[in-house]
Amino acid sequence: MTAGLLVAVLCGAGCASEEPAPAAPTSQSPAPGAGTSTARALVDALARDGQPVLDPVDTTAVDCKDAGCAQAITTDRFRVLSFPSTGAAQRYAADHGMRQIGILAVDFSPAVPDTERDEIWTEITRLVR
Repeated sequence: MTAGLLVAVLCGAGCASEEPAPAAPTSQSPAPGAGTSTARALVDALARDGQPVLDPVDTTAVDCKDAGCAQAITTDRFRVLSFPSTGAAQRYAADHGMRQIGILAVDFSPAVPDTERDEIWTEITRLVR
């Protein structure tokens, strides 16, 4: 390739005076797993997705003292605890008969029927993954 042709090719590739058009937004909804790394974030995400989240209360001061969790939110249907690590969540959930995903452990109220528990759990796993 001659020097003049090489300059023309390089300039054509990198010397364009037009700025590229801004990319169109892809989605208004957060991607699965986005913002669900705390108990509060998961409860908020469930509420945004239409799950009836009844009476959420921050129970961190009571629940995390003995559990070693970073945050706890209790609703009328379930309780979510977020831990500093997956291993801590896994150990606590196993020791207390809870479900666990990532750094989150979930305990359902005994009044919640199994089918509803499964529905909520399916939504939780969709949001966290």
